[in-house]
Amino acid sequence: MTQIQTTSTFTRPILWAAMLLVGVSWGATTPLGKIAVSTGLHPIGITVWQTLIMAVTLTILVLVTGRRLPLTRNYLLLFLLLGLLGTALPHPLGYFAARHLPASVISIVLAAIPLATLMIATLFGIDHPTPRRLFGLLLGFLAIALIVVPEGSLPDPELLVWIVLPILAVVSYAAENVCIDKIRLPQLDPLVTLCGLSWGAFFLTVPFLVLPGIWIDPFPLDDARLATLVLTGLHLSAYFGLIWLIEKAGAVFATQVSYVVTVSGVLIAIVFLGETASPMIGLATVLMLVGLAFVRPRRG
Repeated sequence: MTQIQTTSTFTRPILWAAMLLVGVSWGATTPLGKIAVSTGLHPIGITVWQTLIMAVTLTILVLVTGRRLPLTRNYLLLFLLLGLLGTALPHPLGYFAARHLPASVISIVLAAIPLATLMIATLFGIDHPTPRRLFGLLLGFLAIALIVVPEGSLPDPELLVWIVLPILAVVSYAAENVCIDKIRLPQLDPLVTLCGLSWGAFFLTVPFLVLPGIWIDPFPLDDARLATLVLTGLHLSAYFGLIWLIEKAGAVFATQVSYVVTVSGVLIAIVFLGETASPMIGLATVLMLVGLAFVRPRRG
């Protein structure tokens, strides 16, 4: 079992409970995204509202905590890059996919973000994977293969083409992770970085509102709009919960949240959206979780 390297007086049960809460919150965002797009809300329109709500909320938090958002050229370019890779590109891809794919399938594919991060970091010489972690990558690829196999996990083989979208989202998120690790500028902490990239993503997506069918009226506040608000709030709270968990229990313990995200995303989709889980879905979930366990860095 992973040892908790706590830097505070928080007890082990509290830290485990926090990890479960963060994981379930993050896992719920994929099924909620499917609800948001299933009634016709445009994926880019959802992303515009998401990024605006996040950017305004985070700006308030930055100001009340005595921080400031640096606005020089290098910082602005970094915020645009991270906003593109972390939100403006992968969020619409995920929402477009949610129109066609089961939320449980998307949850399993998105679980491959740590695996894709390792792969990209290796290609750029940032990381040097061990045989153990390479084996984890192989298991992750097998998990996705089980999903895309004809007559495997998808209710309709014609949906196979849409698998490309969450896979591209995974690559985009992973590229963002590598950029955050590689590009280090002073005055940046997680709160300021998230605030800056949220504004970057907003300014990258808001021009698309001139196209027909993308703008979303905030009212009436129906199920789809409520789902958008809730998933935005869950995303924000889960991110800060993860930061808190890293500070209190250590990064290695906090990485285990990825297991909870995957399982909760699949279970919530089955229970609340009525999705059916084929044996292939179950096997793909297990393979992805085991792959994550092998890819996860050891303590120290």
